[in-house]
Amino acid sequence: MNNFDGKPMRLYLVDSSIFIYKAWYASGSQQLNRKHQPNQAFIGFSDFVYRLLTERAPEKLVFAFDERPRQSQRKTVYPQYKANRSPTPSELKRQFGWCQQWIDLLGITRVSSDSWEADDLIGTLASLHRRPEMSIVILTADKDLTQLIHEGDLWWTFFGDKKLDYRGIVKKFGVRPEQIADQLALAGDKVDNIPGIPHVGVKTAANLLRKFGTLDNLRANLGEVGKMKFRYAGRVQQALIEHESILDISSALTRIVCEVDTMREVDINRRPPDKDALDKMMADQVMDSARRQKWLTYLDAG
Repeated sequence: MNNFDGKPMRLYLVDSSIFIYKAWYASGSQQLNRKHQPNQAFIGFSDFVYRLLTERAPEKLVFAFDERPRQSQRKTVYPQYKANRSPTPSELKRQFGWCQQWIDLLGITRVSSDSWEADDLIGTLASLHRRPEMSIVILTADKDLTQLIHEGDLWWTFFGDKKLDYRGIVKKFGVRPEQIADQLALAGDKVDNIPGIPHVGVKTAANLLRKFGTLDNLRANLGEVGKMKFRYAGRVQQALIEHESILDISSALTRIVCEVDTMREVDINRRPPDKDALDKMMADQVMDSARRQKWLTYLDAG
């Protein structure tokens, strides 16, 4: 397992929403700022950022945020995409803005788009900047992003310190990272409301992809599925034949786009923080003295 002792330079790409939601739901008690607005998600997110900056000291770092798009590319393909999710509470929406402001004041690049999801921005940045002398570390808990991992990269939950490199993903999911999108297309994904093929779960999808390699090759050889040596192979073949058109939709939804043009101009290097503005924001958010002192010590040391 890669333990960060490999390549000398790494680009850290953060799937920000995961960590904001974690802080929102993990907090044991409500916290309030000077305006008596709940801010526990912001406080928890800032704790995560502090740990990342002090424990890893990343020189190359980008935080990706999801926006509520005017017209999501995936909703154009499938209007029911993520339609099963509850609306974000207004108290939490406000805190997303504070989290973005915090990242800006720290001099860290953040990216978002009204057309593309954070996954696509992360995928594009990884594709643009990965090279022999720089590997990619993706901080997330979203299994979809495992499809972006190449040899030398890491998928990292940070909390719980669960890391998966290329071989770790193969071991956990039964397919190579470049097959993850096809696996999800076959099995579907309830979290994102992505339809899959009836009777095909992630393990059956892995069996199919180990034999046929790609979704396209599987679709070209559906008549061979019933001959495979797993239980209910005939029923799976019939389901694939009857519902094959689902794959046109699901494969378009599960594959992360790595060609978002606006990411070409993104600066992955850190800038000097705005210490005065950060101090004011800590006061406005009623950050406790211990947290403020940690941040001030960190900022002074930088």
